[in-house]
Amino acid sequence: MKQSIAVHSAADDTPLLMSFPPLWRNRNFFLLAIAYVVSVVGDRIHYLVMLALMCYVILHDKAESAQHAAQLNIAMFIPFLLLAPIGGVLSDRLPRRWVMIGCDLTRFVIVIIARTILLVAAYHSSLPVWELLLLLFGSEVILSSFGEIFSPARAAIVPNLVHPRELLQANSLLSVAGTISTLAGFVLGGALITLGVYWHYGLQVAMYADAATYLMSATAVFSMRLAPGVDRPEPVKGQTHPGIIRELTSAYHYLRDHKHPAQAIILEVLFFTASSVILNCMPAIVTSRFHLTASDFAYFMGVAGVGMIVGAAAVSRARNGIPKEVGIAWATVAIGAGILMASQASHWETFLIWLTLSASFGAVMFITVDTLLQRLVPDWVRGRVMGARDLLTTFGLLLPTIPIAFWPKVDAFLMSIILGVGTAILAIGVFLLVIYYRRQPLPLPAAAVRRLVAGYMQVFHRWHRANACRIPVHGPAIVVSNHTSAIDSLALAISSKRRLVHLMMAEEYYRLPLLHPLFRLMGCIAVNRHGSGFAGLRRAMRALEDGAVVGLFPEGSISRDHQLGQGRLGVAMLAAHSGAPVVPVYISGTRPHQSILKDLLRPARVVVHFGPPLRFDSVAGQIPSRQHLRQMADEIMQAIANIQQRVDLASAPRGAPGK
Repeated sequence: MKQSIAVHSAADDTPLLMSFPPLWRNRNFFLLAIAYVVSVVGDRIHYLVMLALMCYVILHDKAESAQHAAQLNIAMFIPFLLLAPIGGVLSDRLPRRWVMIGCDLTRFVIVIIARTILLVAAYHSSLPVWELLLLLFGSEVILSSFGEIFSPARAAIVPNLVHPRELLQANSLLSVAGTISTLAGFVLGGALITLGVYWHYGLQVAMYADAATYLMSATAVFSMRLAPGVDRPEPVKGQTHPGIIRELTSAYHYLRDHKHPAQAIILEVLFFTASSVILNCMPAIVTSRFHLTASDFAYFMGVAGVGMIVGAAAVSRARNGIPKEVGIAWATVAIGAGILMASQASHWETFLIWLTLSASFGAVMFITVDTLLQRLVPDWVRGRVMGARDLLTTFGLLLPTIPIAFWPKVDAFLMSIILGVGTAILAIGVFLLVIYYRRQPLPLPAAAVRRLVAGYMQVFHRWHRANACRIPVHGPAIVVSNHTSAIDSLALAISSKRRLVHLMMAEEYYRLPLLHPLFRLMGCIAVNRHGSGFAGLRRAMRALEDGAVVGLFPEGSISRDHQLGQGRLGVAMLAAHSGAPVVPVYISGTRPHQSILKDLLRPARVVVHFGPPLRFDSVAGQIPSRQHLRQMADEIMQAIANIQQRVDLASAPRGAPGK
């Protein structure tokens, strides 16, 4: 798993690839998001009210235990094990929009009828306890069955509604919206539980509110305006339906032959397994360990949801995708460390802080993996693969849920369980880091620093490359760029994933106390701007002789008006003596320079544009005249100016593709 999530293999088969509106004007995507939001609110209200109904009304318990929560979760998860492959097949055979509408309307009817009967029977004690529990769990299984059929259809249609470059942002927005909806649902559900204790109709009102969300979701999906081929995948040429049994297992054959999607699903299974342990243990931790009220569980989950919002919002800033070392490996390490620290907390405030931190990195990890999976899987099999994903992740949810559900003394070992989960996740994260960094081409210290800088630039300055990197994979090269901001050095340093760019920079910047270790690990070359500068040139020449990549700003200083100045002769001397190709780069989107600190702290939209390499083989190893050096420097600056002109022309019309 070596590539960034921005690189994928399934984009070319996406319907209407060039007709997507920008994400902020994408009507179909936002209608799907609205359907998702209201459904999440209803699901959270539904879960809390069903848990309260089982504990307080049917079983007459005084507290919500981990065992009761696990039993309810099993009823919710079982349909995902049974119907996930069928839901995937339906979403690949039928129009996905109508699959979602049908599931929403059916769930609306089930909630109105079955839940009303259950609530009336429970409050009037007209049925024995075992029949009430059978009705509760039976209706939960039926309701969740249609939820499972809905899930792969929704997941499969998202990549067809947005441009592939905006898929990460779309998933981030859905995650933020879903988390906010979770927060609202838990808070509202907690309030309705409290109301239901004093007013019998409170839980019934909550159920009708849940039913209304399914009706609103169906209305939003129905309002989508989809072109032909968007909600129903076109069959692969020459492919016929092989029969229901083989079609049910086709996703697993696909995953067997494609290891990267399979690896992504395995990571999601691990994520859901850990989440299941936390979700099942949380009600009892809140009430038994910290001696809070049952309704405080809703507020705990709400605060943790804020952490997920922060993580998802950070991901949405990474326009060029998140390196998997950061979005998967480092995020997994952070999740494990947060859960591990939470298991040692003796006060609920400390526990909540660590839980929120873990939730934040959990959002980063899940969005990264889910986007990777959507990008890799082609449309014709995406529904079935998403169905297989649902089945396997549900297995991960049930794996810890079943023993918790049937372990009467589980509440006495809750923090030990949390400790074990945190330790396991931390170990997995460290293992992933070892795998990733063993496979990357840069030296380990430089690779770690580059990832750190890349994460900062992508999240805070929305750094990305507009086109393919033109730096040669092997041999010496000189990378030159315009210079308008202090962050240009960072933008240029991370422009290549395979080559370490040794930046030539002013010695006063190189010696900055906090940044000096970082610049040293990145192989920067200090230049004394107040002296002759020959020492810096000699170090750059030795680096080129060793086959390295040297980066510099030929203007020699920062341009405060964003206009290109005259190039100095040093870059021409390096090109002439080394014979290395010169790769011109234009950096756009920076703010007018004021100071190093302000440049680092002010958000921007930094874009790196590569031009074709220049070669000066005819003068390699010779001592050219000053006039010849001036011509070479002017040619290099003209190459940068040509890129700038193309960028300005491309960005002139508003609403142009990719803008």
